Amino acid sequence: MNSRVQALRDSTRTHIVFLRFTTISLVSALVDNLAFYLVFHATGTILGAQIAARCVSVFVNYRLVRSLVFFSHHEHRIVLPRYLTLAGVNAAIAYAGIRLIVAYTPLGVILAKIVAETLLFVANFAVQRAFIFRRSPLTDHASGL
Repeated sequence: MNSRVQALRDSTRTHIVFLRFTTISLVSALVDNLAFYLVFHATGTILGAQIAARCVSVFVNYRLVRSLVFFSHHEHRIVLPRYLTLAGVNAAIAYAGIRLIVAYTPLGVILAKIVAETLLFVANFAVQRAFIFRRSPLTDHASGL
């Protein structure tokens, strides 16, 4: 096959996967931001709202990304801990970003959250594709079988 045709196919596949990821991310962001808004207005705490919202959205996002974006057939016991680790790191970075944006800009908490998490979007796609839902086996095969 012509290398240009192969490169075009590979690029198209990547773009389609990214489009699916973007769509699922928007759905998850709606769920996350709604939960954050409700908890933040009920409690007034950013940390509590961030934790509650992330718990809800992680459940939704994991199931959708695993099945509709990356079509992963890896066992949950393998990919779920990796996904939850990424979600935890992502939540901590987003929380820090929210606090910094609120402290150093005129943006309110809700807009700061959207900005911080939007900045993490592409990195999340890259990490999920390369390390969590990658096509190669996720388990070590020391025996070579």
